[in-house]
Amino acid sequence: MGGTTLVQSDGPAPALPAPDPVPAFGAPPEPPAGRGRLRVVLAALLLALLLAALDQTVVVTALPAIAGELHGPGRTPWVITAYLLGSAAALPVCGRLGESTGRKGVFAFALVLLAAASALAARAHTMDQLVAFRALQGIGGGGVLAGAHAIIAGLVPARERARHLGAAAAVFGLATAAGPPLGGLLTDHASWRWCFDLNVPLGALALLAAAFGPRLPGPARRARFDVLGALLLTAFSACLVLLAARAGTARPWHSHVTLGLAAAALGTALLLVVAENLAAEPLLPPRLLRNPVFVACAVLGAATGAALFGAVGYLPTFLQMADGAGAVRAGLLVLPLTAGAVLGSLISGQLARRTGRCRLFAAAGCAAAAAGAFLLSRLGTGTTWPAYTLWTALLGTGAGLAVPAALRAAQRSVPAADRAAAGGAATYFRQLGGAVGAGALGSLFARRLVDGGAVSPLTPWVLRDLPPELRGGYVRAYAHALPPVFLYLVPVLFLGLLLAFLLKEKPPVSQNLAEAPVIPSARTAPPEEEPPPFVPGIPVTGVVQHHDGTTVPRAALTLIDGGGRQVGRGATGEDGRYALSTPGTGSYVLIAAAGGHQPQAVTVTVGERPVELDVVLGGAGRLAGTVLTADGSPVRDALVTLTNVHGEVVASTRTGRDGGYDIGELIAGEYTLAGSAPVFRPAALPVTVQSCRETRQDIELAGGAVLRGVVRAGGGRLVEDARVTLLDAAGNVVDTATTGSDGAFRFVDLSAGEYTVIAAGYPPVATVLQVAGGGRTERDLQLGHAD
Repeated sequence: MGGTTLVQSDGPAPALPAPDPVPAFGAPPEPPAGRGRLRVVLAALLLALLLAALDQTVVVTALPAIAGELHGPGRTPWVITAYLLGSAAALPVCGRLGESTGRKGVFAFALVLLAAASALAARAHTMDQLVAFRALQGIGGGGVLAGAHAIIAGLVPARERARHLGAAAAVFGLATAAGPPLGGLLTDHASWRWCFDLNVPLGALALLAAAFGPRLPGPARRARFDVLGALLLTAFSACLVLLAARAGTARPWHSHVTLGLAAAALGTALLLVVAENLAAEPLLPPRLLRNPVFVACAVLGAATGAALFGAVGYLPTFLQMADGAGAVRAGLLVLPLTAGAVLGSLISGQLARRTGRCRLFAAAGCAAAAAGAFLLSRLGTGTTWPAYTLWTALLGTGAGLAVPAALRAAQRSVPAADRAAAGGAATYFRQLGGAVGAGALGSLFARRLVDGGAVSPLTPWVLRDLPPELRGGYVRAYAHALPPVFLYLVPVLFLGLLLAFLLKEKPPVSQNLAEAPVIPSARTAPPEEEPPPFVPGIPVTGVVQHHDGTTVPRAALTLIDGGGRQVGRGATGEDGRYALSTPGTGSYVLIAAAGGHQPQAVTVTVGERPVELDVVLGGAGRLAGTVLTADGSPVRDALVTLTNVHGEVVASTRTGRDGGYDIGELIAGEYTLAGSAPVFRPAALPVTVQSCRETRQDIELAGGAVLRGVVRAGGGRLVEDARVTLLDAAGNVVDTATTGSDGAFRFVDLSAGEYTVIAAGYPPVATVLQVAGGGRTERDLQLGHAD
């Protein structure tokens, strides 16, 4: 979201919607207190990620048992949807809170909330209680996901960051895939409540380890928290999910509840757009929603999220209730779906990064997922396991291919400074799509169950103990309720396929100084490739600004040591802030440069404490004026040229109808300004361009007079090869000419004044004449000749 810290890492994207690894701070981390303590806290962060990822899918195999024990088959979809909704709302909010108040505190609170909500969920006595506690779990899980990636990026040096963030993505993907089998194991051999109780000791262990980790530096600048935007975003998400889960199933489309939810969703969306346009630091930058490529990526991500969570959430219920599989076996049978999603993400994430072909992988993924969803709509009790495995793997792998390709395309569709916000926004929409899809498909599934006669809630083991004549009715109801629901996913994924063709193909490029800071801040984009090696040391931070105090975004910075070796490089964010790290104490030179500015080099003396150093650049100047004649008339289409002190042409332009010219983006300094036009004498004059302002300089062109005539001999005969010399009033030779066969001569570009013209070739003749400025003078010369 605008300013959130959710951006994509170079590691593999997780199989199911998840936040992307984040460079967290506007300033580089302090050196870790010790490698041992760093390893402990990294292990704690990975453990926390494991819990947050497991909670998305571990409960799916326990849903039939939960519905039977808590007597709420119609509300089972909300056990999944509530967690996804809370997670989607918490991701951007916790990311911004971390920038405002400190990431470690937000992460610790989210982890405590996750563990406490898990303990409460394990002791729920009604379905409504469980759904409420699952929503709290989702908020905690979203905060853990956002905070864990941000803290990893803040603690680990950049040269090792890709490896650790890749490990975090791998942990998330494997936990997502392992969730259904683990939930089945706990349900069959203990109780479904252990799916939640397991989080309490593991969460406490992760919190204890993180508490003893190295101290984290605070953000270089406290971000403003967009309270109104957070409230409206949460309200919009809740209204949209409620509308999708209840419209047309629990409530008719024309009911007051449905119409009220639709009006609330639309109203909060409009208010959110207005609020974000007025916010100083919006949670969701409005310019992203004006980018058609980003919007296509967001909708595509939402479609794949809906397909994944719809399938993962309800296939285990079908397998247990219609096919008689135990919870463990049902969890194992979902592995082709989840493992295919992990494998597809790994393949697409790596190949899209290397080849830049996001469109190909997104389109292929949506097509494969749509085919898998269509085949699953034909699922029945007589479907063979090889066919079922192929269909689920096709859906999972297809969705896995599309997710990271859409995310990378979203980040590449925006300027470098907006890539972090684009990654966070795409992740939010993907989570929201999963919540909407799971809620809508779950509601349809529950409605079809009721229509099929499966009204009384039963656990799988109670169903297996029923007499055959009673069990058959329930089995048929479940067997006919779920498969047709998958048909609703086909048009959704087909829409994703169409949108995939709107994605822009962009080959990977090497890192650019202006777009790849050493430590990206929350406002700057992640580089396309791995950043240059980062050496832990004393940080140097500050602002690059103009003389008037305004900041300079995307300025390139280079740090060199006393031997001229580069020890760091980076770039400022949109707020003009930069952060570099030095190898240790000593004296360094910091070089700052930006387009249209005078480069600046300053000396930095680094001691034992971080250094705050602001750099002032000479801003771009402007040169404008008018080319005029001596009487003040404008000269149209005159050529104006600007050269620097080395004689190199810096800029050239032509005047308009009013004789005006305008040259921008000039570095402050001394220049030579020249102007020329037909029938005028060229003019040149020195000019000083000032920084951050417009310099006015008019150019006056003197008219160039023309003197022409012919040389004749006696009888008016034209004289060829006669030499004609022009002298000024002081007797200096101005120009010479030799007549041709027509006896004509011509002198151009003359100043006004008195001249003497001498023709020789016969006995010479001299004539004194007056030349008017800017005009034409004609004078024939008569030579004497003796026959």
